Amino acid sequence: MKETGERDALNEKKALLRQIVLYIIFGVLTTAVSFAVYYAVMVAGRAALGLGADETGPRYIAVYTAAQLISWVCAVLFAFFTNRAYVFTDSEGALARQLASFAAGRLLTLGLDYVITLLGAYLLARMLPALADFHGYNLADLGAKAAASVVVLVCNYIFSRVFVFAKKDKGQVTEAKK
Repeated sequence: MKETGERDALNEKKALLRQIVLYIIFGVLTTAVSFAVYYAVMVAGRAALGLGADETGPRYIAVYTAAQLISWVCAVLFAFFTNRAYVFTDSEGALARQLASFAAGRLLTLGLDYVITLLGAYLLARMLPALADFHGYNLADLGAKAAASVVVLVCNYIFSRVFVFAKKDKGQVTEAKK
């Protein structure tokens, strides 16, 4: 009996490690989707409005906000479907409910991402002005976005595991069937 319990505990640890590794892999891919869309919108928006790499102000905020929102939608959809299919495969729940919960959690971390990226870009550009216009590119934006992504990745995992893709307890399933 003791051996079975130890084996079960080891299998649970392996499953959790596998889940975390897959979450990180898909988190990195989600971040890549977010970065690519964010940067493409920033570049296109700056070009469309004729903004310089170091220009700030209301037009910059408008482009920045559009880039954040569009990249967020693309990343959330990518993350939801990959997490549901490959990471949290033992979860139970209706697709619509899970998607709504997932999006709600991601809205919270969108606010966190927005604030960290905006303040981080501002602070980086002030502390290291060369980053604000590095051969025509604003690397302060990207540096701040990278820092925000790490914080958001951790928060999203916790929210997804606890609230969105929580698996039902075997005792609850057994009780429900009685």
